[in-house]
Amino acid sequence: MDTLDCSCRGPLLLHEANMVIDSLKRDIRRLTNDLVRKDTLISVYGSTLRAQAQSRIDMSFQAKFPEEPASTSQPACSTPQQSQPWTEVVARRQRGVLRKFSPPPFNLSNRYSVLADSNVADPAHAIPLPPQHRSAEQSRPTAPPPKPPAPRRVARERPRHPPSSTRPVAVLVGSSMVRHVTLPRSETWCLPGARVEDVQTRVPEVVEQHPTASTIVVHVGSNDIRLQQSEKLKSDFTSLIQTILATGKKCIVSGPIPSVCFSDMQFSRVRHLHAWLVGHCSRERVPFVDNFGSFWRRRSLFARDGRHLNRAGASLLASNLELALEAHHTPR
Repeated sequence: MDTLDCSCRGPLLLHEANMVIDSLKRDIRRLTNDLVRKDTLISVYGSTLRAQAQSRIDMSFQAKFPEEPASTSQPACSTPQQSQPWTEVVARRQRGVLRKFSPPPFNLSNRYSVLADSNVADPAHAIPLPPQHRSAEQSRPTAPPPKPPAPRRVARERPRHPPSSTRPVAVLVGSSMVRHVTLPRSETWCLPGARVEDVQTRVPEVVEQHPTASTIVVHVGSNDIRLQQSEKLKSDFTSLIQTILATGKKCIVSGPIPSVCFSDMQFSRVRHLHAWLVGHCSRERVPFVDNFGSFWRRRSLFARDGRHLNRAGASLLASNLELALEAHHTPR
């Protein structure tokens, strides 16, 4: 029985579904026709409104600027025909539209008519004008010749810090990164813009100026990173260390500081230089100050330019160097 009922109800349900589908189709067609009719009305109304607005604009424009009467009935053409002669067209305006203003009369006369009669062939024999008849350009004093540009002064040749009253036992030599770094019983030589080879040339002068100093601390290399010459930089560091040790002084190398404004390439070169200095100083038995971890990603230790240290960064660098001096038994 259940199977029979299902077989009988199947066609009925199918018929009802077809009726619903037909009804939906009729509704869709009716709604489509309504949309088409409304779109047509909107287009007609829009064109009518645009035409009315344009006509109002034209009427308002004509009321403010009336058209001038045509002076000739000939068609306008850039090149007239050969059979028709050239004619002069005179445009006339309505009376009262524009007023004719005559310029005020000017007394036009030549004050230098006396000089016009004198034909001077040679400028050297020209008669000088009196002061009251000289023009503004002639009476204007001539500008002095431009001075030659002053020779550019190299920043690394700035004078060093004044010597302290006590005899220093250590000297810190470096670039502008050590400008605000002060160590106890030590002298700081700040050479802005200096590279490794520049510090090497100043080592004899440092030794001569401070014979009591037993240790020379060098902090340099940031300006060499921009040159992108890794092998030359390594050779310069090797020569610098050998030059300091040849004077009989102890040498302490302060490691490079990773600036927060370095690009990816510059950061990679600084990291490579740091790793090389660690191994090279270990082989040469030269103390090395690790500054990489102390300044990495610490924006608060740098100035606004992101390259130089502020007061807090200089204080941290001074602490690292002071600990290195104490650890290697620098005489006090």
